[in-house]
Amino acid sequence: MPITVSIVEDNDQLRGTLARVISRAEGFQCISQYANAEDALKDIPNMRPGVVLMDINLPGMNGVECVRQLKQLLPQTQVMMLTVYEDTENIFNALAAGASRYMLKRTPRDELLDAIREVHRGGSPMTTHIARKVVQSFQKTPP
Repeated sequence: MPITVSIVEDNDQLRGTLARVISRAEGFQCISQYANAEDALKDIPNMRPGVVLMDINLPGMNGVECVRQLKQLLPQTQVMMLTVYEDTENIFNALAAGASRYMLKRTPRDELLDAIREVHRGGSPMTTHIARKVVQSFQKTPP
């Protein structure tokens, strides 16, 4: 049974590339794509994907709020943030909203597919760069 994936990404070219990469990879199926959070929230509950790839900076509702609402509707669906933002605030907001993983769009294809597999199995792995930011945020001493 393939891992079903939905993509929420406003960049048409990137969304299409991600869909092709996922659909061509063995053991995966891209079942839906959305250019904004509002359309995703209307349709994803019917599609019931195993994993959702979510951008943060979307037109209208942002990806973090979309994750918060999706997780209320589909608590078993795993959400991976796939974004260009690597600041601590965005990372923590996304994870607090219910995302299981936070990855950068520049992540190589094979790493992305491995991450989708791991998240689907229930893991929450992070790139070493993102993990370092999380650790550093805990190690900061209060003023």
